[in-house]
Amino acid sequence: MYNFIITVNYSKKFNLNCDKSIKKKNSLILGKCSIEKFSKYIEGDWNNYKQNQKFPSLWSHIRVCYRALSVEKIGPYSFYVESAYDYMLDKPYKTAVVKLIEKKGFIEMINFKLKRPEEFWFASRDPSLLADLSEKDLIKLNEDCNSIFYYKDFEDTFYGFTKPGKKCLILRDGIKTYLDSRITLSKDQYSSWDIGRDCKNDLQLWGSTSGPFCFEKENFKF
Repeated sequence: MYNFIITVNYSKKFNLNCDKSIKKKNSLILGKCSIEKFSKYIEGDWNNYKQNQKFPSLWSHIRVCYRALSVEKIGPYSFYVESAYDYMLDKPYKTAVVKLIEKKGFIEMINFKLKRPEEFWFASRDPSLLADLSEKDLIKLNEDCNSIFYYKDFEDTFYGFTKPGKKCLILRDGIKTYLDSRITLSKDQYSSWDIGRDCKNDLQLWGSTSGPFCFEKENFKF
């Protein structure tokens, strides 16, 4: 049975006015070097240990690792990403490659999947395994599933969400849903919440009903 939940549209939660001439308290202002700052913030080993210890019945112990990729082979501001249970780091349940593009007023994250992901397992923690990774190993995903990020300068935090339009479609149990992801990123904290909504009425049909995964950054561990 589905648990029906309605939540506020994340993209409407903030005033997304990125005109640099307007400095309102709640505006999300994208600074000149934001893509460099975003890249610096997101690279690393993210751990939800504290969340897992506090609520073990709700949250598995997850590690998410972002490893910067070769500019020559994949391009600038690109990362190999692994999500894994803490006790199975060598067999991640999710892998991806993402690229960042700075556009007028925001950063867009483009998503790729790997043709043979098992060939690169554990590579986020052992970069030597990425030596042969190139664009021919990637499949670009639907652009409507890209994430859009705005920077809230007085909080020094990036806020992201799935590209607006309800076009990132996922079929679940014969029902057409759309992905509604919410992401926050600061220097030492990262949260991610993937929600699937009914295309007809926006009701939540899948995803966590307890809120986002909340991670803290650690140094790379090998």
